[in-house]
This record gives sequence, C-alpha cells and structure tokens, in this order.
Amino acid sequence: MNEASSTAAAAVATIVARHRLAWHRRRHRGRIGGQRGFGSGSSQEFHDFRDYAAGDDLRHVDWRGFARTEQLRVRLYEAEVAPYCDVVVDPSASMAVTPEKLAAAHALAAAFVGMARAEQAQVGLQALGRGPRTLADLAFDAPQTTPERAMAPLRAGGVRILLTDGLWTTGPGSVVASLAAGAAHFLCVQLLDPWELAPTVGDVLQLVDCETGERQERRLDAATVAAYGSNLHRLVAELRGAVAAVGGTFASVTAGPIAEMFARDLLPPGVVEPA
Repeated sequence: MNEASSTAAAAVATIVARHRLAWHRRRHRGRIGGQRGFGSGSSQEFHDFRDYAAGDDLRHVDWRGFARTEQLRVRLYEAEVAPYCDVVVDPSASMAVTPEKLAAAHALAAAFVGMARAEQAQVGLQALGRGPRTLADLAFDAPQTTPERAMAPLRAGGVRILLTDGLWTTGPGSVVASLAAGAAHFLCVQLLDPWELAPTVGDVLQLVDCETGERQERRLDAATVAAYGSNLHRLVAELRGAVAAVGGTFASVTAGPIAEMFARDLLPPGVVEPA
C-alpha cells in the first residue's frame, strides 16, 4: 500500500470510528445483534401480547392484565438483530471522471462497508450489474446505460445502499425499484464532482468515444454549459423522484475529502450520525 492509499485508509477508519449509519430507528432482519428486528425476541423494548402457552416464561406474564380480565397473556419484546446490509456501487465510467471523484467513490464505499461491519452487520458489496466485489477490486469502466438489476441476490429485510452518480442514458426508476424491493430501508447516495455541478464557461472538455477511444477537445461556451446544467438538473430530479417513490432516503454528495463529505452532505439529512 502506497502512502496515498495509507492516508486515505486512515481517513476512512477515522470516519468509521466516529459515525454510524442512522438505521437504528427501523426494523431489520439478520442474525442476533443490537438493532431493532421484525417479530419478537429478547430486547427490553415491548413489542406485543399473545395468549399464554404452557412452558412460557412466567416472568413475561402480564399479571396486571390478568387481574383485570382473568386472561393469561404474555408480553413479547422486540427482537435484536445485526442487520443485513447490501452496498451496491455503480461501476459506470463517469464515477471516475476525475481523480477526486474516483477517490471519493472508493472512500464512501469503504466507509459504508466499515460502518455496517462495526454494527456486526452481515455486509454484501457488489457492483451494479456485475455482481459481488471486494473493496480492492471495484472498477469504474462500464457504459452509462442503466443496469437492469443487481447480479447477486439482495437479502430481504435488510438495508440497501446504492452509491451512484445517476448519469445514466435511461431512467433510473426500474433499477431503483428492484434494489429497494423487500428492503427494510433503501438509501441512495448520488456522488457528483464539483466540476460536474458547476462547469466553467471557457473550460476545455476532452470527449472520449467509448467504442473507438477517439478523443476530441471541445471548449465549453455559455450555451453548452446552460444546456448541460438543464440536463443535469433533470437527471438529479429523476433519481431523487425514483428514490422517493419507493420510500427511500436520497442524499446528494459533492466529491471531496471523506470528512467534508460526511460533515456537509451526510450528517445534515440524517444518513449518518455521530457514534
């Protein structure tokens, strides 16, 4: 690991130690752990009543209710689980359009995986349309068409996190719906580079044909920048709307150092919270 990689890993580790995913208010499925689960279990949080059955723990009998109704019922408490968490990363080439955006994509993916693991979650990482990956082999070189679905199964009742820039040539509705289906919570983080958000008139843009590799340079004039801004606004609105339609949480993140992205873009909307 070179010095730059070591510095980036240390910055992510610091963020993971100081933050957690804000999923504790929701119910999840998973193995035994410390988050709220579906159904009954052994936590201290009341869940429901049911009729007494032979062999039930007498300590859970609702004796006050029995005094009023002469019906034996037991208290059920919420299950505590370590949630399932699937982190799905968009492998589109635009995620690496600048070194800063590429570094931010790697840092965010590592932070989401790290925070989930810190909660003893069962974590899956995959590239959208490509299948399971490790943090070390995430690659951003796919065409900008929207992948139809995740390639590996996503676990029901878990948390799903999509990291993307949403700069696809087709609408995001179907892929967002497929990723959110069956999840306890769906989170979409849209990552954009500062230059993508505010290109400057007069900048020289290098265009690369994805099929032939041919390169062309084009100077951005005012009309081009205006048209680009309008198109970007539409794409962001479409992605935000698709996430809202499935009851998910949307966060827009501007690429930068991991500490800045968390403080500026992820803490205010409640995507993460101090540990």
